[in-house]
This record gives sequence, C-alpha cells and structure tokens, in this order.
Amino acid sequence: NTDALCLTRMWVIHFCFVFALAPLFVKTYRLYKLLGVGYVIPRRQTISNARTALMAVPFVAVEVVILLIFTFVDPNRMEDVMEYNESTMTHRVICSYDTWAFFIVQVIYQGGLVLIGCLLAYKTINMQKEYRDNQQLILTMYNVALVGSIILVIANAVEVYQSTMRL
Repeated sequence: NTDALCLTRMWVIHFCFVFALAPLFVKTYRLYKLLGVGYVIPRRQTISNARTALMAVPFVAVEVVILLIFTFVDPNRMEDVMEYNESTMTHRVICSYDTWAFFIVQVIYQGGLVLIGCLLAYKTINMQKEYRDNQQLILTMYNVALVGSIILVIANAVEVYQSTMRL
C-alpha cells in the first residue's frame, strides 16, 4: 500500500458505485415519464438522449465533490501496524484516516441512492411488460441494501481496520 493507492481505492470504489447506479435511475425515471404508469395514462413527454445523460450528471457530481473534499480534508494514507501476539509479530500496511466523517457521509449518500432506486422500482411496478426492467432494479437495490447492511453490522461488531470502514 502507498498513499496514492489508498486514495485510488477510495475514489474507484465509491465513484464506480454511483457511476453504475445513476444511469439505471435515470433510465427508469425516463421510462416512467415517457410511458406513464397506472390506469390513468398521463400526457406523454419527450425526453431526449442528451437530456437523459444530463440527468445522470448530478448524481456523479455530488460523489465527485464528496471525494474531492475528503481527498484534501481527511485523505486515506498508508500506515504501518505492528501486532504482537505471544510468540509472533505481524506487520501490516493499511490505509487509515483521522475521522469517521467520510464513512458517515458515504453511508448517508449511497444509502439515499439505494432508497431512490427502491422508490423508482416501486413506482414503475405497473409498467407495461415490454418495458418493465424494474424487477431487475428491485433485485439490485434489495441485494445492495442487504449486503451493505450485513457489511455494516459485521464491520461494526468485529474489530476491523479503519480501511475496511472506508469501503
């Protein structure tokens, strides 16, 4: 581990998470607006591909701002950890940070994104069958929420290194 590698991990994991989910949300929202859902069909709207791409930018921009702030305020950095047991010594090089602020901000922001995904999937549950991708979105959001919750519980119940909580 190096300082650069620690920062790269922080950026890649969180940026890719948002970068992968934002187009799913925008696609589902676009279908919802274009086709209408439910028994009363509202007036259909036109949403261009360029406008659809621009709708995904705020999700990614917020994540980039969060990552930039924590890159300079509380960056991940390399730290040597020596553990001594009865007859053994273990040397670990880990990524560490000073505060829990990044972890808390990411849980709130990315947890909010998962809730938005669940809401969009629920709103499009009655969509016409040929356009219904919401079942995959529901399963994706459910899996992300379940696995994320399990990881949070385990990481807080077991003694882990700081770098684990950054993930």
